Amino acid sequence: MNQLLRFCLICLTVTQWGMAQNNQPNILIITLDDMNWDSAGIYGNTIPEITPNIDQLGREGLVFEYGYVQASNCSPSRGVIMSGMYPHQSGVRGFYYVKPNQKTLPEILKDNGYFTAVINKTPDSSQSPNFDLYWDTRLGFKGGEKRSALAYNTMVTRFFDRVKNSRKPFFCVVNIADPHKPFFNDDASRKKGFDAFKPSKIYTSEDVEIPEFLPNKPKIKNEIVNYHNSVKRGDDCVGAILEALDSNTDYKNTIVILLSDHGMPLPFAKSTVYQNGLRVPILMRWPGQISPGKINSQDMVSAIDIGPTILDILNINIPAHFEGTSFNPKTNPLSPQYVFGQFDENAGGIPRPSRTVISKQYGYVFNAWATGQYEFKSASGSHTSYKVMKRFSETDDNIKQRFDFWKYRQIDELYDYKNDPHALNNLVDDPNYQSVVEELRKVLKKQMQKTQDYVLEAFSQRDNIVFLNQWMDNQIKQAKIRTKTLKWKRPQNSSGSTKQNNKLYQKPKYTN
Repeated sequence: MNQLLRFCLICLTVTQWGMAQNNQPNILIITLDDMNWDSAGIYGNTIPEITPNIDQLGREGLVFEYGYVQASNCSPSRGVIMSGMYPHQSGVRGFYYVKPNQKTLPEILKDNGYFTAVINKTPDSSQSPNFDLYWDTRLGFKGGEKRSALAYNTMVTRFFDRVKNSRKPFFCVVNIADPHKPFFNDDASRKKGFDAFKPSKIYTSEDVEIPEFLPNKPKIKNEIVNYHNSVKRGDDCVGAILEALDSNTDYKNTIVILLSDHGMPLPFAKSTVYQNGLRVPILMRWPGQISPGKINSQDMVSAIDIGPTILDILNINIPAHFEGTSFNPKTNPLSPQYVFGQFDENAGGIPRPSRTVISKQYGYVFNAWATGQYEFKSASGSHTSYKVMKRFSETDDNIKQRFDFWKYRQIDELYDYKNDPHALNNLVDDPNYQSVVEELRKVLKKQMQKTQDYVLEAFSQRDNIVFLNQWMDNQIKQAKIRTKTLKWKRPQNSSGSTKQNNKLYQKPKYTN
């Protein structure tokens, strides 16, 4: 009798556990690669029908007007979402893994009964060499299919077949390749076969305008056209993903969060800490919990808040190392007054540390490297806009001034983003803005102290050019060591399965 009772209690417990698991909402994060916030129609883009699917997602849920990421290049930015930490805390200041012994978001969710999956860009989304520890499944594309809306629909549907067998709620990250370079109709895109996958609408030079931070030249305008065609194709992929989700009645209880990893891949945007590098669309849909058509114009929300929000919604303890603030719409907490952004290293491991603090109106920038001794290095140097600027800088004084500023910057910068969204007028030396400069410096210093930012040492000596040059020389030396000891590289196999690589977690030979 006792055995029978014990058996019944066990069955009841298991059943209740299963029901609890099944009642938990699914989590779907959709990322677009290299898309500005103002490229979406719902954020003010006036190009006809540029992002109808993103716009519809926004109308069905919540749009954050002030949405940001913490880092302006790929792996560090995605590392923030997965680690809940700033890049200098997690170890992902460049293309590296998260430091060991710090649980990431997918690990936590898997431990709490979720079926976890990533589609496309597995290494960037994993932040660990041990993919198999916390991704139940990983799905990728062949060749140019990562630019195909149909392929995303097929892949998400395939994922649903796998998660059904698990009988668990899911956490899935789907990474759309657009509008990352090469853009649609670029020479490189045609060579790689990406142009076989056409956007549902193709725009021409008559449909677009060159952003103010770039010179008005025909080749630059053509690149902007190609960028927007890639935005359109990215939106097609969003629509295909949502179609696969919404047509599946088993997954109506799904929270969808959409964002970009950073701004457009052009000079003065990607790999910078200006607004065009860090401000992105952030949208959230949760049927039955978020009323349609909500726009949050009050709070500043950023990528570092996503992990705490998800865990808060699921009533899972938020680890102490998670830095963000929950924006759970059921409790509606307020977000901080400021967001903080950074750039540390490019994909080649070349350090050019920059920091920024951004309010709704102002952005203060500190460039630790901008002493005049170092040139800025990023992937933008291979793009058409950069090459055109470089060529015309030889004959056009205005373009030369702008081009030189791109290469060398200033140690301190201040911009009024409300009136100067493209960061064209540096106000840091304007007597009328010194109180703003000093206030934002204090805020940034406090943040750097709180997060033990290695750049604090340089920030404290920002008026000492000799010190900054010595400091930067050391950073370059340390970066060379890091790229040899900590740089992530997936093992050479086509399956994507991994082997543990303990060398990646050897004690670093650098001091910062």
